Amino acid sequence: MGERQTYPIPDKLLESIDAGILLVSNDNTIIFANDNAAHIWGGSTTELSGRKLDILFPTGTDILPCTFGENLTHAALCPSGVSGGRVCRSTTENHPHLTLLRHDGTAFFAEMSVARIEGAGQQVFVISLRDVTRELSRREQDLQYASIVQRNACGILILDSQCRITYANAAAARFSGIDAEGMEGTDFSAFLSGQQGDLATLQAFRRRLQRCRPFELEIHSRTDTGQDIWLLATVTPICSPYEELHEVIVVLNDITGSEQIKTLQKDMMGALTSNLSFNEILALMCRQIERIAPDVATQIVVVDDEQRMHPVARARLPAQIAEACADLRIGPEVGSCGTALFTGREVVTPDIEADPKWKGFWQVVVPHGLMACWSVPILLRDGRVAGSLAFYFRAKRAPGRWHRRIADACLHLCALAIEQQRAREDIARLTQYDTLTGLPNRTGLWHGIRQRMARARHENLLALIINLDRFRTINNGLGRPAGDRLLATLARRLSGLISSDDRLARSGADEFTLVTTGGVERATRLADAIMKTVAEPVVIDDVPVTITTSIGIADNNGGLPEAEMLMQQAETALSQAKNTGRNCYRFFSEEMNRQAEDQILLTNALKEAIRTDQLHQVYQPQIHATTGRLEGVEALARWTDPVLGIISPGRFIPLAEETGQIEAIGLWSLRAACRQMALWMQAGVEVPVVSVNISALHFRNPDLPRLIDGILRESGIPPQRLTIELTESAMMEDHEQTLIATQAIRAMGIGLSMDDFGTGFSSLSNLANLPLNELKIDRSFMDGFEPTGKVHSVITAIIRIGRSLGMTVVAEGVETQAQLDLLRQINCDVIQGYFFSRPLDVQDLEAWLNARPDTGCSRPDSQHDAA
Repeated sequence: MGERQTYPIPDKLLESIDAGILLVSNDNTIIFANDNAAHIWGGSTTELSGRKLDILFPTGTDILPCTFGENLTHAALCPSGVSGGRVCRSTTENHPHLTLLRHDGTAFFAEMSVARIEGAGQQVFVISLRDVTRELSRREQDLQYASIVQRNACGILILDSQCRITYANAAAARFSGIDAEGMEGTDFSAFLSGQQGDLATLQAFRRRLQRCRPFELEIHSRTDTGQDIWLLATVTPICSPYEELHEVIVVLNDITGSEQIKTLQKDMMGALTSNLSFNEILALMCRQIERIAPDVATQIVVVDDEQRMHPVARARLPAQIAEACADLRIGPEVGSCGTALFTGREVVTPDIEADPKWKGFWQVVVPHGLMACWSVPILLRDGRVAGSLAFYFRAKRAPGRWHRRIADACLHLCALAIEQQRAREDIARLTQYDTLTGLPNRTGLWHGIRQRMARARHENLLALIINLDRFRTINNGLGRPAGDRLLATLARRLSGLISSDDRLARSGADEFTLVTTGGVERATRLADAIMKTVAEPVVIDDVPVTITTSIGIADNNGGLPEAEMLMQQAETALSQAKNTGRNCYRFFSEEMNRQAEDQILLTNALKEAIRTDQLHQVYQPQIHATTGRLEGVEALARWTDPVLGIISPGRFIPLAEETGQIEAIGLWSLRAACRQMALWMQAGVEVPVVSVNISALHFRNPDLPRLIDGILRESGIPPQRLTIELTESAMMEDHEQTLIATQAIRAMGIGLSMDDFGTGFSSLSNLANLPLNELKIDRSFMDGFEPTGKVHSVITAIIRIGRSLGMTVVAEGVETQAQLDLLRQINCDVIQGYFFSRPLDVQDLEAWLNARPDTGCSRPDSQHDAA
């Protein structure tokens, strides 16, 4: 390296400059380099001094001396082959960026400026160097980022503290319909649609900005073409440490498709919970799909149990296409839908005309301009294929992502609609058929009657209502499963009696109804056959069970009355059969209709009689069979209406049971009997016990013992002077509750008597469990009571059972000396019946007591006759 030359610029000044400084002579020799220049080059100042300037330039770059005009202070060295001898100029505002070489041969970007100075008779070029490699890299990165922001599909906004837009990329401009330049300075509200709900959205936006926390907000906007779009705004406030808002960054995502799908789903869920029919619901779905995907035509088909297709919904799809696939059996080569249904997998057919699966079918579709099809199976929750959703396209293509999003959203809704429809069909079947017997139920019966009446315009239509007598006793005694088996057996038997044109239904828990045609003769034959087949024993768990039936019969007499009228007449006839004593049949007549009207009047009169205390009590003596002494009296209710006159207990007691008034009568009778016993005790009348009959309904009331105790306290009589009579039906209907009540009653010291014993069902199995002290033989056993025979054996067995259980046995309905003698012979304890006395009112009973002999058991003829 040569000696360092002198130059007209002090070294200290050159070293103090931040840039790299080179002094270059006319022959391109570096005569000075400051430390910054050496640092930029990667070597030392001594290594640079004396070297040619071309060591800084890549090979092939020729640095030529330039001539400068007098007024120029800066010039750029020009690369060889570019300048062509021209002067290259530069200003301090636009310095060129050159590629230079470091000491180690690596390249870097530099900003170079050249100045010419003269002094001491020599000309020197001052070259200023600045390494801009990092700066250019950052600038290029910024440009890339800016390009990314501009090209981003998301809208990007920067707002100032007043929510004015200071920057918007192209996507944001597209969303708003305002060009990017026009948006600067515009308020953020320019992105709102102008609809009523926008004010609330804007208020929420400004309110949440004040918290200086990022948040999301859905915005309804509208483009310049008037198209509605939905945007999800992700908002990031830029705040000071003191939570003063400086700027806001908003990123906008187009969620229009998601909102459209959400709207579709919302509309379909509303349809599923509406009164729309199955076809209307799915037709709405097709229209909604085509609204958000206008390039498709949609169809929904279902498959039946015989694997046949049934189109159920379409919108723009031509009707001829739907008709072409109706009732087709599904298979692997039956178009897109039939194949999807058969395989359970989606089928994409980009070209219908060329696809083998469409052979024989494409001629129906292609002429309508539909070239492609995509069919997706509809799967139920159990995995079964129930139908398919098909998209038809006018171009040869496969489904896009948007189509798949729509289908994914709709398939579940389609499955819900199909399951809902199947449930409706199952419910419809259940509403018309009885699951136990397989017969039509009451709803199915009415449907069948109306159909039959519409057909049988010139036939005599018959309705037979078949009611099983005392079925509840069997059901409760043997258990509901046994009762169900009995019903199922009787249903099969009855079905065997009728023709295919007849309609047999289970119209109630213990009731069947038969609708047929014919006259009185046919009705009579059917009724006789029904009674006979019902009466045949049914073996249940090795126990033969026998039941009887009552039948009501009505006909339309060749006319056309309403179905309701026909059934009402049969019900009236059935009531007549029940009132006659059951186990019979009766025909409807006008007289029966009048009786039904009388029944209504009688019911109302009974309610009034109970309310106004029109009932009164009579008492029938109970006599010891051997000693003839009075054992007690049974209290019996009587009713004399001021208009209707005397109404027998056989008429108003069953009516009270049917209408639920028997409880009121029972409590009234109990109070009246206890009050009367108190009066007798005060008057010294020797009546040991008064018996009161309580219905089965009373024993369902858990408060019965408390009610009885209250009545005893009210009257003041000791509990030993009262006996409660219950029937076998009370024991059978709710044995557990009856047992609890009777135990509580006996614990009070009150007597308990089983009334009408022997007329119920399965009494012996429960008799020993009840805390009874008395057993009453029903009056029906006195008919046919002879010294020998079955009746005598039954009565003897009842007396022995009662006495073995420590009970007093009372025989009711005794009317003759012969009956009394037979009862004495078999050790019956107490006698009750007309032989001694009819039921008497209080005055007649007291007179009867005063007139009767003290001992013996002969009938007091005068008193009996008087009664």
